[in-house]
Amino acid sequence: MRSTARAFGLAVVAALLLVGCGKHYWNKPGAGAEDFAKDSSECARANAMYMSTNKEYGIVLEDAYKSCLRMRGWNRAQHHEPPADWFRGIETEDPVRLDGPVPAAALRSSLPATLADGAELIGTWAGQLERPIPGGRRFYPAVLKITEDGSRLRGELDVTGMDLKGSAPVVKSAQTMGMSGRFGEQALAISFTLTVSGTSLEAAGLGADNLLYRLALQKR
Repeated sequence: MRSTARAFGLAVVAALLLVGCGKHYWNKPGAGAEDFAKDSSECARANAMYMSTNKEYGIVLEDAYKSCLRMRGWNRAQHHEPPADWFRGIETEDPVRLDGPVPAAALRSSLPATLADGAELIGTWAGQLERPIPGGRRFYPAVLKITEDGSRLRGELDVTGMDLKGSAPVVKSAQTMGMSGRFGEQALAISFTLTVSGTSLEAAGLGADNLLYRLALQKR
């Protein structure tokens, strides 16, 4: 009897330790990655101590940021492996970049790009992806291939040394070209804005992890 009770107690302790190792994620019924990217970015900017005059970097006030998201209907819970439609918010007191665009919101009303819209995008672009990390930035070799997909365009991204491989349709919103999809094994939602200047392509994308990803590429 004692051995059974002891085994049960150890199991409970082990379960509690496992729960404690999980990360926190946010969810709102009926909302998706683009909705969270928009709300998280706006709550971060509204509740940050800026560290530069151009409001590029800042430290997000954690309690105020979480309160802002809750007021918008988001719930926060701990998970080892987040279920679908649970998203990682800002969980650090380190400086984060706050001046990035919110392409996810802009692309919600976008239309698939046609060959006429983005003929200059077609081809293979190689360069690097920039990802912010605490205290700095990290760069990864990246290749973006944009091809015809019937009468539309599709982009395929491959990043060496990072789980960020995937493809997505190229879309047009007003005068902006973009690529919005889920990348990597974790299906990280990122919406990139694409800007071409001659043989150079630049892209900026705010992910559901609230990090700003940048691509700097040259046409092969």
